[in-house]
Amino acid sequence: MHNLKQMAATLNVYQEHGFTSPEQLEAAVDTAYQEMRQTSGELKALETKLQGKKELQQQVLAYDYTLYDKDTLRQMDGGQLDAPELPLSTAALKICEMHDLGGQSIKYAPLAMIETLQEAAYQQMQEAAAQAAVPESTMLPDAPEQTLDEYPMPDPMLTLDDLEKCGYRDGDMLPLSKERAMELYERDLTVYAVVDGGGAEMLFDREEFDTQAAGTMYAVSREEWEESPEFDARVQDRLNHQEERERAFLSHEGDCFAIYQVSENDPQRLRFMNMDWLNAHDLSVERGNYDLVYTAPLPETGSIDGRLHKLFEQFNFHRPADFHSPSMSVSDIVAIKRDGVVSCHYCDSAGFQEIPGFLPSNPLKNAEMTVEDDYGMIDGIINNGSKATVAELEAQARGGQPISLMDLADAVHREERDKKKSVMEQLRQSPKQERKKTAPKRSAEREL
Repeated sequence: MHNLKQMAATLNVYQEHGFTSPEQLEAAVDTAYQEMRQTSGELKALETKLQGKKELQQQVLAYDYTLYDKDTLRQMDGGQLDAPELPLSTAALKICEMHDLGGQSIKYAPLAMIETLQEAAYQQMQEAAAQAAVPESTMLPDAPEQTLDEYPMPDPMLTLDDLEKCGYRDGDMLPLSKERAMELYERDLTVYAVVDGGGAEMLFDREEFDTQAAGTMYAVSREEWEESPEFDARVQDRLNHQEERERAFLSHEGDCFAIYQVSENDPQRLRFMNMDWLNAHDLSVERGNYDLVYTAPLPETGSIDGRLHKLFEQFNFHRPADFHSPSMSVSDIVAIKRDGVVSCHYCDSAGFQEIPGFLPSNPLKNAEMTVEDDYGMIDGIINNGSKATVAELEAQARGGQPISLMDLADAVHREERDKKKSVMEQLRQSPKQERKKTAPKRSAEREL
């Protein structure tokens, strides 16, 4: 009976609120729950927005300040004092305390000083911008000294003189620093320590390096170094520096020689071909088909022909250790520079034949080879210079690029000269007009 009364009361509540079934009530509860979640999200967003406004309010109320030097009016420092609750006078004292300025002599500045400070700040900004716009020094670094091919030492920082100063003078060892000696030791090369005023002691363990006295000179066998892959790689790398080495040869002050051999890329199959074969096939000897393989001083005295034969003998039977190219043979070219004059000689089946034009023999062209970047511009005129037109230079100036007034003047002069030449050429090529000769009119008196 009690349950029936409870059910009747529940039904009355449903009907009072407009519900006719439990399902309808459940749907209403779900809708109310979703609305509550949406309202909760909106409240959280509003709280976040209010918090942001609070932080903004604190920032607005904070004191921004800038410190200037009294005498020069230059800006020294600045910042923000996050204490909006402080009055202005107290905030000023606090800022002075923060920067160890003291606050006994604080005075209010007139408003007119603000304009003065603004002008000083603007001038300071202009000076900083002008200083930033100044280009860095255009001085080029010293160009590396161009030298003839040198023996690749295992330690480029040391020479044989350094080893001899330690007392070792046998000539079969090459000097090493401790760091370089340990590096070669790790590559399985035999390393020695120079001890007892010139003796060489082989090192068997890495720990032995630590037992040597400070300043000990180390060494490696010349023969073992010359058989190492690194030595061969250093020699072969010369082929990657053709132009630099050729400039070094042409600019060398003393007598010297250079050996050229047909490049590995030899589509015309010129290697080992004599001069008769070249002439029969209408082929010429050109620098582009050759590699510069070796350069060295020429200490021998005597005629050029005698020097050529000695070089042929040397590079067949007594080749230098750092010459890893084939022995001198037919089709090789030997360039000799003697007393500043360069001559090139083709190794033929019997002797040598001089070939002009392979390298510039003009001393002026030799000098040009040392400074000209483009071998296609070798014309006997040093520093060919810019050939830009007036229109091109004006376009560069309008684009904000710096131009040389000398280049502009040269361009104007060159174009005026070319214009005059063009006019004169047109006058020369224009057909000459024949002048018609007319008989003089007879006077009336003569007619009578």
